[in-house]
Amino acid sequence: MDITDYIYSVLRKKDIILLNAYPGFGKSRIAIAVAMKWVNDGGQVLIITKSRAEALQLCEFTRRAGIRDRTSLFLGRESLCPFNAHNSKQCFLYRLNGVCKVKRTEVTLPIMTCNPLDLFSDGLCPYEVNEALAYQLPIVISTHAYLSSPELYGKIMSIINTWNKPLVIIDEFHNVAVGLEESTFIKIDELRRWASSGNDLASKLLDRINGYTPEREVVILRRFDIDDLLKGSESIDDKVIEILTHFGNDLCAFTYDGDLVKLRCLSLRPIRDLIMKSQKVLLLTASISKRFSYIVNIFSRPSYYITVDSLPKEYLENLVVFSVRDVEFTHRNRLLKEYLDIVDRSIKAFIEASPPVGGLAVFFPSIEYMNSYINQYTPPVWGIPTFILRDGSEAVNAIGVFKENARVTKSLIITYAQNPIGEGINFLEQELIGVMIIGFPLPQYNQWGFLKSRYYGKLGISGFTTTFLFPAISTTIQIIGRLLRDLDRHKKVAVLLDGRFYRYRKYMPKWLMSRIKPIRLFQLLNESLWR
Repeated sequence: MDITDYIYSVLRKKDIILLNAYPGFGKSRIAIAVAMKWVNDGGQVLIITKSRAEALQLCEFTRRAGIRDRTSLFLGRESLCPFNAHNSKQCFLYRLNGVCKVKRTEVTLPIMTCNPLDLFSDGLCPYEVNEALAYQLPIVISTHAYLSSPELYGKIMSIINTWNKPLVIIDEFHNVAVGLEESTFIKIDELRRWASSGNDLASKLLDRINGYTPEREVVILRRFDIDDLLKGSESIDDKVIEILTHFGNDLCAFTYDGDLVKLRCLSLRPIRDLIMKSQKVLLLTASISKRFSYIVNIFSRPSYYITVDSLPKEYLENLVVFSVRDVEFTHRNRLLKEYLDIVDRSIKAFIEASPPVGGLAVFFPSIEYMNSYINQYTPPVWGIPTFILRDGSEAVNAIGVFKENARVTKSLIITYAQNPIGEGINFLEQELIGVMIIGFPLPQYNQWGFLKSRYYGKLGISGFTTTFLFPAISTTIQIIGRLLRDLDRHKKVAVLLDGRFYRYRKYMPKWLMSRIKPIRLFQLLNESLWR
């Protein structure tokens, strides 16, 4: 029995399955294969994945499986519109002034393409077509972003409410396993404007920050009445209203860092409602090892855990993970010159030890720390093509050029742990042969983090482990997972530069934990890592 048949047989007996398997195992293909079986048995399937790119990839898998004509690509208007229209009003204006030349509004079946531009070329609006088909076809592919928007989430729930046998598949589940988190910045001038319009909430926030300059981000307001929000709300940013109305029943707080006020909210309700509405649930992840499987308990229904924790035999000898045990980069010491020098020497040793052809990536735990290093060691010149990625938008343009360079020479990316290239992007052959993570990528310790920790504790799960340790381990797994493509033909190396990686190795999946080799800093600086 192959893995798909096994999972489907278990799905008949269990309501919720959590499948944890290494990156590159083929979880997305399993999702489509299971969806096809479920639909053939008379059911309907909602597949939710991380982003537009993953959704388009899933769509391509349905095309190859011969079920594209039974699938709707239910993404946001901005994701499917060639002109990135944010709402129906913008869409109407584009058509009115002739920018958008959509001529037909009827839905033509079947739709066999996964490229939104193909529909647009045929005179159809890709967004409107897929939205209409979502109410007609048995398979709907969407993204995590739909769970965060009241309007879009409402559309998903209205579709599921019409189904008689719904199966929900959440791909990349580790990204939403502990709830959906949304935030937005508010400028002080905006608060003053809202307060002058009579909004009591803005007045309270201004009172809290008047003459106050915190050393780090702090919570300034946790509880408030709905009347405080609604009074004089005509001038308040729609994003603030949207977040508070969608997430406010769970956990929300206003924080302040001395410059901007930030509204932060966390909610489990969208995921919980989806699970409760569905007949069966399949959760797919590479980051929820057995020690973290308790997280699913917060959704009220017990899950059946399946893990693939061994790499193929032909992969084992070609993946080595070095964990440097005798140095730690903490918030207190990491900006000291002594530690920045260690970072610089380690990066140089990593580059010099690598083969003459292949891509290398260095990940800092945060963009702030990365910028601190680059600003003090500018320009970092190592005689090879180097790409510094400070935000996700840069990755779109740079990654193709980086891959091209890496196929013929040694090339380097310097970025931070939460950059999109650390998850979801496939590197083939020698496009990526080595990664280094500098510092254990724990989320920043602040009052918002401690609020979340207490919140999880009240739900009956470990607060610290869920809030801080799980994201750090998940990020580590995803980054190292970028090395697992074509590992049977190329030796690849990961360097974990912080003693906490080795200390917390028991929280990692067995395929990774078994490949970790502890070393000391002097060994990193002097040994040949790829030998």
